[in-house]
Amino acid sequence: MNLLGLVVEYNPFHNGHKYHLEKSKEIAKATHTMAIMSGSFLQRGEPALFDKYTRAEMAVKSGVDLVIELPTLYACQSAEIFSHGAIATLNSLNCVSSICFGSEEGDVGILNTIAEILVKEPIEFKLNLKKHLDDGVVFPIARSKALYEYIKTHNLLHLNENELQQVLNSSNNILGIEYIKSLIKIYSSIKPYTITRVASEYNSSDINSNICSATAIRNSLKNNQNLQLIENVIPKPTFDEINSKIDSNFNPVFDYMFYDILSSIIIRDYENLHNYFEVNEGIENKIYSNIFTSQSLEELINSTKSKRYTMTKIKRTLNNILLGVTKEDILKVKDLNSIPYIRVLAFNNKGREIIKKIKTSSDIEIITKFSKISHIDDPIFKTLIKYDLKSSNMYNLIYYKNNKDLLKGPMDYYLSPKYLP
Repeated sequence: MNLLGLVVEYNPFHNGHKYHLEKSKEIAKATHTMAIMSGSFLQRGEPALFDKYTRAEMAVKSGVDLVIELPTLYACQSAEIFSHGAIATLNSLNCVSSICFGSEEGDVGILNTIAEILVKEPIEFKLNLKKHLDDGVVFPIARSKALYEYIKTHNLLHLNENELQQVLNSSNNILGIEYIKSLIKIYSSIKPYTITRVASEYNSSDINSNICSATAIRNSLKNNQNLQLIENVIPKPTFDEINSKIDSNFNPVFDYMFYDILSSIIIRDYENLHNYFEVNEGIENKIYSNIFTSQSLEELINSTKSKRYTMTKIKRTLNNILLGVTKEDILKVKDLNSIPYIRVLAFNNKGREIIKKIKTSSDIEIITKFSKISHIDDPIFKTLIKYDLKSSNMYNLIYYKNNKDLLKGPMDYYLSPKYLP
C-alpha cells in the first residue's frame, strides 16, 4: 500500500480540491488516499459551513478513500500548531508514505531548505536574527532577513530577498514549511510533495472560472443561497449534498451566528479571559470594552484589530474564548510526537483497507463509536477528546437550530462514520 496523506478543511470540497487530489495521487504514485480534516471549527477561527460528516462524505464521493478528523485543539490554531497536529497524527499511523500539499511556490525543495534552517537554527542564522531584532526590526522581517543572509552566504537557493519574502508571506507556503518542519522534528519517514495552487488566490472572492477559492464559495452562500452560482466550481457530489442539506433546513453556518453566545461568555468570564489561549498583552480588556458597543461580530473584530493583532489572529482568539481553549491545555499537546486516537468520519472500500492497515501498523485507538472509547483515563487523550466533543456541541447549537427535534444530545455519541462502498 502506498498511502498518501492530505491535510484539509474541505469547506466545502470544490474543483480545486479535486484537482489537488488527483494531481497529488499522480505525483506520489499513491494507491490509497486519506485526508485528515478539521471538524466543526477551522484554522482561521471560523465554523465549518456544514457538519464534519457531511463534508467528509463529499470528499469520499469525490475520490478520497478515508477521512479522519484533526483534533480540535490543533484544527483552530496557528499554522505551526495546526500543521504539527496534522503531521503528528499521520505519523502516528506508521503507514503513511507521503503527504502532498498545495503551495504558491510549487517547489518542495525550496520549502524544505527553508524548513531545515528554521528547525536546525545554525548559529550564523541565530546571530543574524538577534542582530536584526536588536536593531528594532519586527520578528517576521528580521527572520526573513536572517534567512536570506544565511541562504546567500551558503549559496543554498537562487532567490533574491524580495522573492524569499514573498515565499515566506504566502499562506499556503507558510503551512507547507510548517508541515516539513514537523516532519523533520519528529524524524518522520513521510515524504513531502507539493503542487502549485491553480486558478485562484486563497482569499479571492471572485467566481470567474471552473476553479475558485473556498472563500468565494462561502461568500456566495452567505450573501445568497442561489446554488446555481457555484454549481460550476464544485463537483456534483458537493452540489448534491449542499442542496440536500439546505432542503432539509440544515443551512450553512457562519461565524456571526455565534456572536450572542460569544458575547455572553466574554461578559461572564471577563476575569478569566487571560487563561484562554492567545489572549495576551491585555487584549482581553479591549475585547471586554468593545463587546458592549459592538453590534456584531464584524464590529467587534474591527474595533479590536490593530497593527499588533491581525484580523485572523483576533478571530482565532475569539474562537478560543468561544470553545474555552486554555493556554494550559495547548501547552500539553502542542509538541506531541504521537496522537493517541483518530476519529473516522467517512470511508469507502479502499478506506476500509487503510483502517485494516492502521490496526496492524499502529496501536492508535480508532474511534468509530464514542460508546467504545477505551483510553478516556489517559490525560492527553482526555484533553484532546473533550475539545472535540465541546466544539461539536457548540457547533450543533447553531447547525440544528431549524431541526431541534433531531438534536438528541451530544451528537458525537449518536452519529457514525459514513461508509460509501
